[in-house]
Amino acid sequence: MGLEGRLLGERYRLLRRAGSGASGTVWRALDEAAVREDDREVAVRRPRLPGDPEEESYRRAAHRLYREARAAARVDHPAAVRIHDVVVEEAGLDGLPWIVTEWVPGESLRDVLLRGPVAPPEAARIGLAVLGALRAAHAVGIVHRAVRPANVLLGRHGRVVLTGFGTAHLAGGEPARGSGPAADLRSLGDLLRTAAGDPPPSGPLGALAERLPPGPGSSRPDAEEVARQLESVVRDLRPAPDRAPDRAPDRAPDRSPDQEPSIG
Repeated sequence: MGLEGRLLGERYRLLRRAGSGASGTVWRALDEAAVREDDREVAVRRPRLPGDPEEESYRRAAHRLYREARAAARVDHPAAVRIHDVVVEEAGLDGLPWIVTEWVPGESLRDVLLRGPVAPPEAARIGLAVLGALRAAHAVGIVHRAVRPANVLLGRHGRVVLTGFGTAHLAGGEPARGSGPAADLRSLGDLLRTAAGDPPPSGPLGALAERLPPGPGSSRPDAEEVARQLESVVRDLRPAPDRAPDRAPDRAPDRSPDQEPSIG
């Protein structure tokens, strides 16, 4: 039986699947209790966990997802997707949390890159926005751990939105090596290399991306230095007013594709 039309938490009406991946499904939904019309449309993520819902390890993982999604709602930044609610429907739905976020009309960076890499100033602009969202998350003790093109939305009017915070992990909550804020910076380097072309073009952006490798390194810049260098790339490489940019996402399709939910 399909889930279209199901009401979650007595307020979120599932409309249609927006996409799915190995780790979960994204639904487009209506918040029937919203006061403002602009807030009625939401995205609802249903994670997927391996194993049997009757197993204790599964229940612990589901509880951890709920706790971390609630914590991620504290991240406050224009480039961080807003988490509105976390709903648990026990009956028939495995007890997993449904993560309710703002609906962002646009397309993922993953989809954009299927058409080819973006120009260095645009890659730097996207990276700068993602870095801002990450710094806001780190400031409240949250590590994203899934910074990749599928989790970056390019919305209307040039907005960049980092999604996947519903699956973030609390800093210090995971003792695994390399899972802290430094791991997010390494992933940002991967994102920059992928966005601008791998290997990236020569110049300041390529040099910066190479200083954020996936492995350990004492010369890796900190978040503040990365922000300064990205700002410099955006400023110095921005096209002149009389020349159209190589790619300007001033319009985006009215859709919010699946961002390959990074859950679990």
